[in-house]
Amino acid sequence: MEFKDTIFNRRSNRFLSDEKINDESIDYILQIAKRAPVALGRYSDINLLVIEGETLRRLQKKFVELNKIDNTFGSGLLIVVLHKGMKEDLRNQDAGIIGSYICLGASDLGLGSVYLHSLVGMMNDDKYISQELLHIEKPYEVMCAVTVGKIKDNKVRNVTHDFEVIKFD
Repeated sequence: MEFKDTIFNRRSNRFLSDEKINDESIDYILQIAKRAPVALGRYSDINLLVIEGETLRRLQKKFVELNKIDNTFGSGLLIVVLHKGMKEDLRNQDAGIIGSYICLGASDLGLGSVYLHSLVGMMNDDKYISQELLHIEKPYEVMCAVTVGKIKDNKVRNVTHDFEVIKFD
Protein backbone atom coordinates (compact mmCIF):
# COMPACT_ATOMS: atom_id res chain seq x y z
CA MET A 1 0.00 0.00 0.00
CA GLU A 2 1.28 3.50 -0.71
CA PHE A 3 1.91 5.77 2.27
CA LYS A 4 -0.90 8.17 1.32
CA ASP A 5 -3.36 5.26 1.06
CA THR A 6 -2.30 3.96 4.48
CA ILE A 7 -2.87 7.38 6.05
CA PHE A 8 -6.15 8.15 4.27
CA ASN A 9 -7.63 4.70 4.94
CA ARG A 10 -6.60 4.39 8.61
CA ARG A 11 -9.62 3.98 10.91
CA SER A 12 -10.13 2.44 14.32
CA ASN A 13 -11.87 -0.88 13.74
CA ARG A 14 -13.49 -2.58 16.72
CA PHE A 15 -14.70 -5.62 14.77
CA LEU A 16 -11.61 -7.78 15.21
CA SER A 17 -10.93 -11.48 15.01
CA ASP A 18 -9.02 -13.35 17.70
CA GLU A 19 -7.12 -15.15 14.93
CA LYS A 20 -3.36 -15.20 15.48
CA ILE A 21 -1.37 -12.51 13.70
CA ASN A 22 1.64 -14.10 11.99
CA ASP A 23 5.12 -13.38 13.33
CA GLU A 24 6.23 -11.55 10.16
CA SER A 25 3.36 -9.08 10.53
CA ILE A 26 4.11 -8.55 14.23
CA ASP A 27 7.79 -7.96 13.44
CA TYR A 28 6.84 -5.44 10.74
CA ILE A 29 4.55 -3.53 13.12
CA LEU A 30 7.25 -3.48 15.81
CA GLN A 31 9.86 -2.22 13.33
CA ILE A 32 7.49 0.63 12.42
CA ALA A 33 6.92 1.38 16.14
CA LYS A 34 10.66 1.52 16.81
CA ARG A 35 11.00 4.30 14.26
CA ALA A 36 8.75 6.69 16.16
CA PRO A 37 10.59 9.77 17.43
CA VAL A 38 10.67 10.07 21.21
CA ALA A 39 11.58 12.88 23.61
CA LEU A 40 15.31 13.37 23.99
CA GLY A 41 15.91 10.15 22.02
CA ARG A 42 15.45 8.16 25.24
CA TYR A 43 14.56 4.85 23.59
CA SER A 44 16.13 2.97 26.50
CA ASP A 45 13.26 4.24 28.70
CA ILE A 46 10.68 2.39 26.59
CA ASN A 47 9.65 -1.26 26.35
CA LEU A 48 6.97 -2.80 24.19
CA LEU A 49 5.00 -5.78 25.48
CA VAL A 50 3.61 -8.10 22.82
CA ILE A 51 0.69 -10.02 24.29
CA GLU A 52 -1.11 -12.80 22.48
CA GLY A 53 -2.38 -16.33 22.99
CA GLU A 54 -3.32 -17.57 26.45
CA THR A 55 -1.89 -14.51 28.22
CA LEU A 56 -4.11 -12.25 26.11
CA ARG A 57 -7.17 -14.43 26.83
CA ARG A 58 -6.52 -14.19 30.58
CA LEU A 59 -6.06 -10.42 30.27
CA GLN A 60 -9.28 -10.06 28.26
CA LYS A 61 -11.16 -12.06 30.90
CA LYS A 62 -9.79 -9.75 33.61
CA PHE A 63 -10.83 -6.64 31.63
CA VAL A 64 -14.39 -7.99 31.43
CA GLU A 65 -14.33 -8.70 35.17
CA LEU A 66 -13.11 -5.17 36.00
CA ASN A 67 -14.79 -3.12 33.29
CA LYS A 68 -17.74 -5.25 32.08
CA ILE A 69 -16.35 -5.19 28.52
CA ASP A 70 -13.33 -6.51 26.67
CA ASN A 71 -11.54 -3.32 25.68
CA THR A 72 -9.39 -5.30 23.22
CA PHE A 73 -12.50 -6.11 21.16
CA GLY A 74 -11.59 -9.80 21.07
CA SER A 75 -8.41 -9.19 19.06
CA GLY A 76 -5.54 -11.61 18.66
CA LEU A 77 -2.79 -9.16 19.62
CA LEU A 78 -2.22 -6.41 22.15
CA ILE A 79 0.91 -4.24 22.10
CA VAL A 80 1.53 -2.26 25.28
CA VAL A 81 3.88 0.72 25.55
CA LEU A 82 5.79 0.83 28.85
CA HIS A 83 7.81 3.88 29.85
CA LYS A 84 9.99 4.91 32.75
CA GLY A 85 11.57 8.19 33.75
CA MET A 86 10.93 11.75 32.53
CA LYS A 87 7.87 13.88 33.10
CA GLU A 88 4.48 12.26 32.57
CA ASP A 89 3.57 14.63 29.73
CA LEU A 90 6.70 13.60 27.79
CA ARG A 91 5.96 9.91 28.44
CA ASN A 92 2.40 10.45 27.20
CA GLN A 93 3.67 12.15 24.05
CA ASP A 94 6.10 9.29 23.41
CA ALA A 95 3.36 6.71 23.92
CA GLY A 96 0.99 8.60 21.64
CA ILE A 97 3.41 8.71 18.73
CA ILE A 98 4.51 5.09 19.20
CA GLY A 99 0.88 3.98 19.40
CA SER A 100 0.11 5.92 16.23
CA TYR A 101 2.99 4.25 14.42
CA ILE A 102 1.71 0.83 15.57
CA CYS A 103 -1.75 1.66 14.19
CA LEU A 104 -0.26 2.80 10.88
CA GLY A 105 1.87 -0.34 10.61
CA ALA A 106 -1.20 -2.50 11.22
CA SER A 107 -3.23 -0.50 8.71
CA ASP A 108 -0.48 -0.86 6.10
CA LEU A 109 -0.88 -4.64 6.44
CA GLY A 110 -4.68 -4.46 6.13
CA LEU A 111 -5.18 -5.22 9.83
CA GLY A 112 -7.56 -3.44 12.18
CA SER A 113 -6.36 -1.61 15.26
CA VAL A 114 -7.54 0.62 18.07
CA TYR A 115 -5.36 2.95 20.15
CA LEU A 116 -6.30 2.37 23.80
CA HIS A 117 -5.67 4.74 26.64
CA SER A 118 -8.62 3.45 28.66
CA LEU A 119 -6.63 0.41 29.84
CA VAL A 120 -3.79 2.35 31.43
CA GLY A 121 -5.31 2.71 34.90
CA MET A 122 -6.46 -0.89 35.08
CA MET A 123 -3.13 -2.24 33.87
CA ASN A 124 -1.06 -0.11 36.24
CA ASP A 125 -3.30 -0.42 39.31
CA ASP A 126 -4.45 -4.03 39.24
CA LYS A 127 -1.75 -6.19 40.88
CA TYR A 128 -2.88 -9.36 39.08
CA ILE A 129 -2.46 -7.68 35.69
CA SER A 130 0.69 -5.66 36.33
CA GLN A 131 2.63 -8.08 38.50
CA GLU A 132 1.32 -11.63 38.15
CA LEU A 133 0.24 -11.68 34.52
CA LEU A 134 2.56 -9.18 32.79
CA HIS A 135 5.46 -8.93 35.28
CA ILE A 136 5.81 -5.17 34.84
CA GLU A 137 8.74 -4.02 36.93
CA LYS A 138 8.90 -0.57 38.50
CA PRO A 139 9.79 2.09 37.44
CA TYR A 140 8.05 1.10 34.17
CA GLU A 141 4.41 2.07 33.76
CA VAL A 142 1.83 1.29 31.11
CA MET A 143 1.32 4.42 29.01
CA CYS A 144 -0.98 3.08 26.26
CA ALA A 145 -1.88 -0.05 24.36
CA VAL A 146 -2.92 -0.86 20.82
CA THR A 147 -5.16 -3.79 20.02
CA VAL A 148 -4.54 -5.35 16.60
CA GLY A 149 -6.50 -7.99 14.76
CA LYS A 150 -7.73 -9.29 11.49
CA ILE A 151 -10.83 -7.41 10.45
CA LYS A 152 -14.08 -9.40 10.89
CA ASP A 153 -16.35 -6.63 9.70
CA ASN A 154 -15.61 -3.32 8.07
CA LYS A 155 -18.49 -1.45 9.73
CA VAL A 156 -16.30 1.43 10.86
CA ARG A 157 -17.80 4.84 11.41
CA ASN A 158 -17.39 7.13 8.45
CA VAL A 159 -15.82 9.98 10.39
CA THR A 160 -14.97 13.17 8.60
CA HIS A 161 -11.43 14.10 9.46
CA ASP A 162 -11.82 17.82 9.28
CA PHE A 163 -11.13 20.63 11.67
CA GLU A 164 -10.43 24.30 11.35
CA VAL A 165 -6.97 25.35 10.26
CA ILE A 166 -5.86 28.84 11.24
CA LYS A 167 -2.93 30.22 9.28
CA PHE A 168 -0.66 33.10 10.19
CA ASP A 169 1.66 35.02 7.86
